[in-house]
Amino acid sequence: MSIPAVLLMLVAQAEAPTTVDREVYDLHLAVDIPITVAAGSLALVRVLWRDDLARKSCPCNPAGLNALDRGTVGNHSSAASIAGEVTVYGTMLALPLLDLWDLGARRALAEDLMVYAEALAVDTGLQNAVNFAVSRPRPRTYAGDPQFLNSGEGYLSFYAGHVATAFTATSAAAFTLHKRYRTGIWPWLAVAAIGGSVAFERVASGHHFPSDVAVAAVVGTATGITVPLLHVRKRSGGFTVVPTPGGISLVGTLP
Repeated sequence: MSIPAVLLMLVAQAEAPTTVDREVYDLHLAVDIPITVAAGSLALVRVLWRDDLARKSCPCNPAGLNALDRGTVGNHSSAASIAGEVTVYGTMLALPLLDLWDLGARRALAEDLMVYAEALAVDTGLQNAVNFAVSRPRPRTYAGDPQFLNSGEGYLSFYAGHVATAFTATSAAAFTLHKRYRTGIWPWLAVAAIGGSVAFERVASGHHFPSDVAVAAVVGTATGITVPLLHVRKRSGGFTVVPTPGGISLVGTLP
């Protein structure tokens, strides 16, 4: 069989319509479940022992802050605070529902949800570990707000948990869409829009400094990409020679 004929056959095969492979992840539940439970359990630690674990260090002097963060002290928008909560938790709920609408109740959905839950759990574990290790006062704590000044929650500003969660959730969804459908840039524009919205709302509400949300955006995006990336299903591929009525043919698939 001539080389041009082989090349034409390969090109025709590459251009032939194919069915989208819905299952893009491989799970290892003996590892994935313990990681998800252990990392996610730090949220419970925060609820039960934040007043004991957070180091309370105020009254604080805003003059010790950098110029960018200093201007945040005094922010206190209740509307922005509510908007941030709605955006984060609404997004976390909406993404699995959209996946269900797209895939239906099938194995691929279960795999997506496990990876999604693990990414959020790892995000939760990271942000809480750093929050307690740093114990940075929030802008409203610097401003002397009694609700924050006397609570352990008032000293868990760095880095911004809501922002990290928003970027983790949306990045994991965007990565999944890319692996399944080879989508373009639009899912990542949605990541920036949703995560950026939460970042703005958390700064405007006085819960976080600009430096808190900037670091959270980077860490959240990295988590939302890395956890799914570690689960990507390996594709089999290769070529083989098979007999045909006219001689032999080179057939195969690309990974």
